[in-house]
Amino acid sequence: MVSGSAAQFLTKTFYDKLKEGKLIGCRCKKCNFVMIPPRLLCKECGSKDLELVEFKGTGTLETFTVIHVPPMRLKNVAPYVTGIVKLDEGPMIMGRIVGVDPNKPEELRMGQRMQMEVIEEDGKPVLAFKPVS
Repeated sequence: MVSGSAAQFLTKTFYDKLKEGKLIGCRCKKCNFVMIPPRLLCKECGSKDLELVEFKGTGTLETFTVIHVPPMRLKNVAPYVTGIVKLDEGPMIMGRIVGVDPNKPEELRMGQRMQMEVIEEDGKPVLAFKPVS
């Protein structure tokens, strides 16, 4: 069972690094599997022997959607785009897609190169990606 304090440490570390413009995950020292966000156990082999790693923050757009009916806390930013980016290091992560018009989703395409960007909402960092020109 995962202890609350250890899980909170990983979550806090992830967001603290995000505030610094860094994207972190972890790598299993036993099987070399790479995961994001950081975890306490390897998803591949179950090992606890993990190390934090920093990702470059670049990758390709795997899929996306335009959110027109958001949760209440995001009602003032709708419509907005969210998507899944496959990082150059291998793992995939979801984030906001910025720098595009949500009313023109045809401007995005699968496989498009993306670069990480951190945006702030309610004083908290939010992982986002923008298309690379």
